Amino acid sequence: MNTQTNTPHIEPEWGEAFLLELRLRGVAGQQIGATLAEIEAHCADSGQSASEAFGDPASYATALGLAPAPDQKVSLREELPSVGSGLGGMQLTLGAVGAWLSGTDVGVTGGSLAILALIVLGTFLIVRHAATLMRAIATNLWLAIAYAVVPVALFVGVLLLFGQTVLFTVPVLPSLILGMLALAASTLLALRRADSVEDPVVGPDGAGGAGTLQLSAAFDRVGRLLTPWLFPLLTAVMCVPLFLL
Repeated sequence: MNTQTNTPHIEPEWGEAFLLELRLRGVAGQQIGATLAEIEAHCADSGQSASEAFGDPASYATALGLAPAPDQKVSLREELPSVGSGLGGMQLTLGAVGAWLSGTDVGVTGGSLAILALIVLGTFLIVRHAATLMRAIATNLWLAIAYAVVPVALFVGVLLLFGQTVLFTVPVLPSLILGMLALAASTLLALRRADSVEDPVVGPDGAGGAGTLQLSAAFDRVGRLLTPWLFPLLTAVMCVPLFLL
């Protein structure tokens, strides 16, 4: 993570870890900005580094005891439907497109059912333990690599274990419609949630910009635009090889 918060007297690594910890705790952006500005002022006046004055950033963030903002705390019940419908819609749509191109019905195999069960379970666990997972990934490169590699290896292993024997078939059109409806539902839920969780990190007035998180306007705009459409975009990208085969 690379952050710019107009705090030149705070070590970048310390400031990033501190900001991440408060973000994971759901602290409001204005409160994070005000706290960073106070730390910056202390370090500038005392000549101490942030690590010398306040110790470990995550421990100090915890010790502050700042309460999470009620409107920024996304509950499992709010997050799970969007992610679950996106993953399920992706699997249904890809299966329907592949079957349509091959001129057959959608074959449901033991492996695909097992993967669907893993998706549901994995989504629940990821959302349930999102803060712990994000904290570990942000601070450990090997865990970040494992997070990207292990699910793929697990899915391949499940497919090999349960095989590709077709248990039953489903017509293409209903599968495609259901998959696209699930993708649309995921996007609508994500768009509604994105409006409610917007909370920029902004320093207090009179602090000269200290504590305000600087983001590239273009990067921020693209991120806001694409994030709610993540599952439909991934589905479209993954459909391309099916048309080329």
